[in-house]
Amino acid sequence: MKYFLCGILGIALGFFSFFLLFRIVNSRGYRKRKEKSSRKLPKPNFTKAVLVAVLCTYFVGLYVGIRVTLMDYSQFGVLATYIATPTTTVIALYCWKAKAENIIKIKQGHPKETEGVPVDLNNIIL
Repeated sequence: MKYFLCGILGIALGFFSFFLLFRIVNSRGYRKRKEKSSRKLPKPNFTKAVLVAVLCTYFVGLYVGIRVTLMDYSQFGVLATYIATPTTTVIALYCWKAKAENIIKIKQGHPKETEGVPVDLNNIIL
């Protein structure tokens, strides 16, 4: 029951921190727009706000996981999985993105050498 309540509390704190950070980002932009009304400022990037909220939620979960593991060492496997799964996923997706960007750069940088080679970004395999 305690784990269930900790999970609900972690999700609630994640949503709260997301809305708090998003509100802070928007309020700073509003103040700057008031001060510099002659120049347009870019809109706040929603993707970065979501990323910050997910990261905060992850670190709250990591903190709770470490506390639980210190109380009961049999939960270390769950904590290791909690740490390794997002890390592995992020590394794989970043490598895929970097490979796609490099293929495009090579194609643009060497147009004569890659003239007959098609660039199909949908079928890039790691």
